[in-house]
Amino acid sequence: MMEHPFASGDAGVRDASILIVEDDPGAVEAFEQMLKAEGCLIRVTLDAESALVEIARAAPAAILLDLHLPVIDGLELLRRLRATSRHAHIPVAVVTGDYLVEDRVARELEVLGARIYFKPLWEEDLIRIVRDLLSAGGYST
Repeated sequence: MMEHPFASGDAGVRDASILIVEDDPGAVEAFEQMLKAEGCLIRVTLDAESALVEIARAAPAAILLDLHLPVIDGLELLRRLRATSRHAHIPVAVVTGDYLVEDRVARELEVLGARIYFKPLWEEDLIRIVRDLLSAGGYST
């Protein structure tokens, strides 16, 4: 019997603080469940304003960011994050349910150092994304 590739908790993600900024309760629950099973320390905010407060309180090792959020969208949150030298280095993956992202938005996300991923995500994909984010951010256990 083949063991699940992440069954025992990936040493590359264990104990990493991941901030999920997502207003869809179903996506939050799925991401949180998958990442907690890998040993990640998960924090969740449902909007960009709360995310900024949470990041200022304690910077996460990486951020999973929805593009469409109430009041302040994910792109504006990323702009604000990159504008502060204290938090500009935090690796960010934008996860969206959109199947089409405007070229202008995609280019700006790239310039801001974020990659776009499309929902739904399989567990293996989510773990790989988080592992890549942590690696890019210099995280080690």
